[in-house]
Amino acid sequence: MEKNEISPNEYKVLNFIKNRSDVPEEDIDVDTDRRIVSSSISYLEFKNLINVNKVTEESVSITEEGKKYIENGFPEEKLYNFLAKHEKCSMKEVVDYMGSDYKIAIANTAKLGIKPANGEMALHGEKLDDIFRNKRMELSGISNGKIPDKVTLDEFLHRGLAAKRKYTKRIININESGKEALESYGKDDYFEMLTPSLIASGKWRDAKFRPYDLNSRVEPLNGAGLHPLTYLIEKVRKIFLEMGFTEMHGHFIEYTGWNMDMLFIPQDHPARDLQDTYYVESKNPVEFENPEILDKVKRVHEHGYGKYSGWNYKWSEDEAKKLILRTHTTVNTIRYLYNHRDKPQYIFSIEKVFRHESVDWKHLSELYQIEGAVYGSDVNLSTLKWLLTEFYSRLGFKNIRLIPSYYPYTEPSMDVAVDINGKEVELGGSGIFRPEVTKPMELKEPVLAFGLGLERLAMLYYNFNDIREIYNSDLDWLKNYKIKF
Repeated sequence: MEKNEISPNEYKVLNFIKNRSDVPEEDIDVDTDRRIVSSSISYLEFKNLINVNKVTEESVSITEEGKKYIENGFPEEKLYNFLAKHEKCSMKEVVDYMGSDYKIAIANTAKLGIKPANGEMALHGEKLDDIFRNKRMELSGISNGKIPDKVTLDEFLHRGLAAKRKYTKRIININESGKEALESYGKDDYFEMLTPSLIASGKWRDAKFRPYDLNSRVEPLNGAGLHPLTYLIEKVRKIFLEMGFTEMHGHFIEYTGWNMDMLFIPQDHPARDLQDTYYVESKNPVEFENPEILDKVKRVHEHGYGKYSGWNYKWSEDEAKKLILRTHTTVNTIRYLYNHRDKPQYIFSIEKVFRHESVDWKHLSELYQIEGAVYGSDVNLSTLKWLLTEFYSRLGFKNIRLIPSYYPYTEPSMDVAVDINGKEVELGGSGIFRPEVTKPMELKEPVLAFGLGLERLAMLYYNFNDIREIYNSDLDWLKNYKIKF
């Protein structure tokens, strides 16, 4: 086929744009479906009959969570209205009233100057009705193309109430070759295809058919590839294996006894609340693994170990046998070391954990945790600092900060932190297991442990500003993301 020969559908497109300029693809209105219009534009571009300019644009839309806020009000608005009806409320009353939204509500009312004090919350003459009304109007206006100011939009995006989508649009213009093709179209009476009626009538013998171009352009076929997060998991796994670590595996569903009690987390710790942990109902519970350890854990929780006093409360075996979705993979370390007490041990895992978090720019409810531990005679805090520094260095990150922190099961403890867009972001925690953790397991030497967030690491690795972008189905980015070596 000559490049100036065009099909009927290509003719329709050229005819539509012949007296127009800078026509967006979606504005081309001809008597055929959008898929055929798109294909015709691609062929016309290949034949050099049109000029195509590709423009990348962003759109903003309201998420399902945002629609709920528009309809029912913001959590902080609900809390504000509750406080307005009462002179003073205890934190228990606030939590009971707000349910699972209490953390979001308290955090955002604090930004407006309403903060808990001495276990209570109260208004002090604040009038915020107009603020909440305007915020709902700004969120609602997004559906009509009214984008709020940058500060407000960033808040909506970080809270998952609005979402950005990048897309590429084609701007079409006819060129001189296209005009010539349009003028010459139809001078030869070509048939597009061989039909039953042409065959039955015998007219096909004398008919002229439009030539079929075996060299015409076809859409590229992209082969399969690893998801960026899968690639990063494999890279992290390779680093640990090269450092001599052994990979371990665990279960999504755990007993609280293994997930928390074994780590010396008290049974009245806030982390066990329904607001923080997913509990699992089961009519046929699995028998508790290694039940002989429960008595040792009970003694440590109630009376401590040596000079350590314990939590001084009555420990409940029933509480330890509740089922949950694991909140961390440190439970993998505890179980592995209990079953492999010979030293030294260098172990790691990269597996999912589940937390009842409010999803925002740096939090997810389902996420991967990089878990690691070293059990040996000659390890100490300096060893742990070297391990963390070496691990991040092999990923290309030279500047991390190790900040003193607190965890119920390690002492001393450190957080790993970096700066992302001027904000300090914690990547994970680390420390040396307390004797209350190691002694019930009959471990006689120090245990170094660290739990690091994979998705937050991916934010640095792929230069994301929002942790949720990792799971967006942006096909252009997924096809072309840059691999670092």
